[in-house]
Amino acid sequence: METNNMETRRVQRGHADRGTTFGRIPRIGLAILVFGAAACSDDTTESVEDDVRSAITNAVGVVDDASENAVELAARLFAGEQASQEFAAVGHPIDGDLTCVADATSDLTAVDISCSGTTAEGAQADMTGTTSEFPGASFNELDGDFVGTVDGTEVFRTERLGG
Repeated sequence: METNNMETRRVQRGHADRGTTFGRIPRIGLAILVFGAAACSDDTTESVEDDVRSAITNAVGVVDDASENAVELAARLFAGEQASQEFAAVGHPIDGDLTCVADATSDLTAVDISCSGTTAEGAQADMTGTTSEFPGASFNELDGDFVGTVDGTEVFRTERLGG
C-alpha cells in the first residue's frame, strides 16, 4: 500500500484536509457515497450494498487516484466516529475527535485505517484495523478487524465498528 500521501489524507470528523477537495472526486465516487448514506434500514442496506458493489465493479476501468481518495475519505470519517463510540462503550470516552488516516489499495479491495486521539482522562487512544467493505455501504457499521488501545493496552477488539 502506498503511504506517501498519508499526510494529506488526515481528517478530523467532518472536515477534510485542505489538500482533499470534492471537486476531484469523480461522479461515480460521489454516487457511491450517496448510495451508502441513503441506507437507512436493514431492508435497504443489503440492496444498497449490492448497488454499491455493482457500481464499484462496473467502474474498475476508471478507478483512479480520485476514487481512491473518495474511499479513504469515507473510511476516515466513518471509522473516526465509530471508533469514538467503541472507546466510550468500554469506559474510555475520547476528548474531542480522533484523527484518522486511511490507505486504500489501488483496486479498492481493502482499506487500512488508523485513528488516534486522547481520552477524557488524558491517555493516548489508538485504533487500527483493515476493512474490505466499502465504507458507507452499510450506513451504521463497518466490517473488518479493528483493535483499540489506551496507553498501549488493548481495550477492545472487534470485527465490526458501529451497529
